[in-house]
Amino acid sequence: MTRAAIYVRVSTARQAERDLSIPDQIVQCRAWCARQDIEVVRVFSEPGASALDEDRPVFQEMIHTAKRSDKPFDLVVVHSLSRFSRDSLHSELYIRELRKVGVELVSITQEVTQDPTGEMFRKLLHIFDEHQSRETAKHVHRAMLENARQGFWNGSRPPYGYGVEIAERRGNKDKKVLVIDEAESRIVRMIFDMASGTEGRPMGVKAIATWLNERGILRRGRRFTTGGVHDILTSTTYHGLHHFNRTDSRNGRPRPPSEWVPFAVPAIIDEKTFNAVQALLQSRAPKRVAPRIVNSPTLLAGVARCGHCGAALIQNTGKGGRYRYYCCSTRLKEGPFGCTGLRMPMDKLDRIVIDEVSEQILQPEHLKDLLGEYLRTAIEREDRNRDRLRQMRQDHKEAEAGIARLLELVEKGLMDAEDASMRERLVNLRFRRDELADQIADLTRRLAMAEPVITPEKIEKVALLLREKLYSGPPDLRQAYARLLLNEVRVDDREIRISGSKAVLARTAAGGVAKTTPAVLSFVREWRTRQDSNL
Repeated sequence: MTRAAIYVRVSTARQAERDLSIPDQIVQCRAWCARQDIEVVRVFSEPGASALDEDRPVFQEMIHTAKRSDKPFDLVVVHSLSRFSRDSLHSELYIRELRKVGVELVSITQEVTQDPTGEMFRKLLHIFDEHQSRETAKHVHRAMLENARQGFWNGSRPPYGYGVEIAERRGNKDKKVLVIDEAESRIVRMIFDMASGTEGRPMGVKAIATWLNERGILRRGRRFTTGGVHDILTSTTYHGLHHFNRTDSRNGRPRPPSEWVPFAVPAIIDEKTFNAVQALLQSRAPKRVAPRIVNSPTLLAGVARCGHCGAALIQNTGKGGRYRYYCCSTRLKEGPFGCTGLRMPMDKLDRIVIDEVSEQILQPEHLKDLLGEYLRTAIEREDRNRDRLRQMRQDHKEAEAGIARLLELVEKGLMDAEDASMRERLVNLRFRRDELADQIADLTRRLAMAEPVITPEKIEKVALLLREKLYSGPPDLRQAYARLLLNEVRVDDREIRISGSKAVLARTAAGGVAKTTPAVLSFVREWRTRQDSNL
């Protein structure tokens, strides 16, 4: 008796849930097999799979089963050829594979003979099925684009932090919009707060994911990953602008920005916070800053330099690994012929630098002398600040104009929005614009109040606080404040030359330590969780 396997399929999961198509296909195929005196040995049912996709799990299982050595069935029975595939090339290739093992494809609604005329007719049917499928997809996609232009959600799973609700009903169609999910949005705000350092040192994506996972905070039932946190931190959706049609749903490839459809959604964070986080992410990216500098607990990492060749002084240990030293990186790589720079105990150099900075800079009376030019009469300071205000307003206009020019180039198709250099310039301009807006507002307020920017009380408070942090703070914060105060520590056999910026000290004294932004903690140490041999 001839044996057959039935293959049934619908294109979407919604059809599988609500329609009767799959049960009807099975009933009709079984009835046809009964009339032909064919035994049905198995039914392969595939709900929610496009016929243009050959990587359908149930379809591939059917092909694999047909090619088994015990030959479990002789026919593959489908309701119509479009259920098997709507891609003419893939269809012919798989029909050829089945025929090699003695299995024929049969459509119960399209009788096709196996002579040359029947073969040509079957191929024509496949071509028409493919054309119809692509035409339908084109019209559906056009309708989805217009739906997005009107501000409605197209039915996929909403981004983390959002849910959907029905906004209106048109005919038998529910029009849905994104709404803020209160529980998830709190976690999104928490992630942005940690990345921007609202309540402490800014954290990188891995540190944020680790922090959330350690406390059992899940992302819709799953743990947070570095990629998931990065997607949240870089998505414009969270400051109120979502883009539809960014990727091709069939192959996952990105579409050109000219095809994106932007529409407004409820904002979870403000754009200023978003831009600040983008600037932090870019400034600490591994391609721009070495991970050893970001992650190292070394106090002078990225600051200490060899006085002979100018290369960075990096951490080195003795043979027993007990003592740590600063050593010229050139000497370590090339030996004494590359550089004659010295090797200095880490604790010793750290202590010398901290002591000198504390005694020469962070004594209140010394800091007052150093910042004397910032403590002049109110009239002189006001004149200078008014000039600064005019310049800052001009810079703000130029930043706005630069953003507009870049966006115009993208709209005209002269520049790709996904270009890394363009995106970096846009983020930097937006961050610069927001930073200038803050400075303009702050300076305008101070001019209106006629209050000095820096007072002796502020200087004394900042000096004492910075000394305390440098001497007794946690290692990562000590490093952050050292990098805040110091531009370079150059070391040779005869002297240690320490340099820094008066402007940074002035801003710190004016705004307080709490408003400064230490370095981002982008990586997580203590990763040897199982205490294996790699110690």
